[in-house]
Amino acid sequence: MKRAILSFVLLLLMPLAALAADACKAVALHDVPALEDPASVLKTGELDTAVTQYRVNKKTGEASFCSHGGYCYPTHLREDGEPVEVLKLVNCQIGKQDDFDDPEDVYYDLDVIRSKLSPVELKRDDVDNRLLELGLCSACASSAARLYVSKPHSSCARLVRETLEGNSDALKILSGRPPFCG
Repeated sequence: MKRAILSFVLLLLMPLAALAADACKAVALHDVPALEDPASVLKTGELDTAVTQYRVNKKTGEASFCSHGGYCYPTHLREDGEPVEVLKLVNCQIGKQDDFDDPEDVYYDLDVIRSKLSPVELKRDDVDNRLLELGLCSACASSAARLYVSKPHSSCARLVRETLEGNSDALKILSGRPPFCG
């Protein structure tokens, strides 16, 4: 019981404008082709999930949202010579400029709008973000956070709980990608 309370307190201490691990979604307002593969088109009304990046090209000023494990899609397209918004964030907002120095693009954080996520989504995203901060790989953190929330009595959830409580041995085991957390 003491551990559960400590885990809950640790989650509450996380910043309210937590950075999105992959909870952000964007909706296509018009059909929009991917920058890397114009044949991959988000249809009007379709959601682009796991949006993790907002970037702006330094030369053209073209802005895009990029998804974890997916494509980047422009936020605007030209219609009759005028820019038209074609992709809009649903549950996140653009945050501060990232310190990453890229010769072509400027990157910005995405901040979750916490009131637009369910308690389960918030908990999973908070745990995912915390595990990322502790150095876990993106896929590792995502899988572990999902199991922590959906199967709280599993071996993986217990390991995550110990990691969140500051157990460095548990972190080492979790970082080693144990099969029961896959």
